[in-house]
Amino acid sequence: MDNKKENSNQNNFNGITNFNGSVQFAVGNIYNGTRLEEEKNANYTPEPLWRSPFTLAVLTWISVFIGIIGVIPIGKIIKNALNVLNGNFQVDANLDVQRYLLFFAGVVILFVLVISLRRIAKKEIRIPLILNLAINGYGKRITIEKIQAGKCPKCGGEMKYYNKPVEWRDIIYSDGRIKREITKRIPVLECKRNKEHFYLVDPAESKIQ
Repeated sequence: MDNKKENSNQNNFNGITNFNGSVQFAVGNIYNGTRLEEEKNANYTPEPLWRSPFTLAVLTWISVFIGIIGVIPIGKIIKNALNVLNGNFQVDANLDVQRYLLFFAGVVILFVLVISLRRIAKKEIRIPLILNLAINGYGKRITIEKIQAGKCPKCGGEMKYYNKPVEWRDIIYSDGRIKREITKRIPVLECKRNKEHFYLVDPAESKIQ
């Protein structure tokens, strides 16, 4: 009797058997379902510090205005450059060119800043800054926030909110020096006790008070 019971739990095959498709051999129960441990999420609360008057429409008009102003130093630089090429070289003219170049550089920086803010407002996304600060474009308006991060779900440590480098490349110079260039960053909440404990924060999340 015991032998029959023992044989009933074994997979016995007599003769030649052909199998088509996937085959499982087991003694006992088989579980085909995927068992995944539920991933814990890190909690955070954005606290608005400054709701700016810069809406998407305002930023659009500012970018157009800056673009028009930027044409002025370009014209002056070209005019002074032609004077120098024609032999009318003067120290004052050279100083004017330097002033216009500095003014033009300032206009370009301001234009890039406004365009970046406009993109944030248009997409209504949140971008990390420094010291747990963030800039949010929710509602087509620029808002500065303070991110109040909760405790790490894994170890209970304090967490910080920032752009974490996730992709980079190493540049090797002829003298042997190696410079690491960051190519991609993502917004995360990262544990201060263990950097391996980090959680992706969706930049398009409209979580705002």
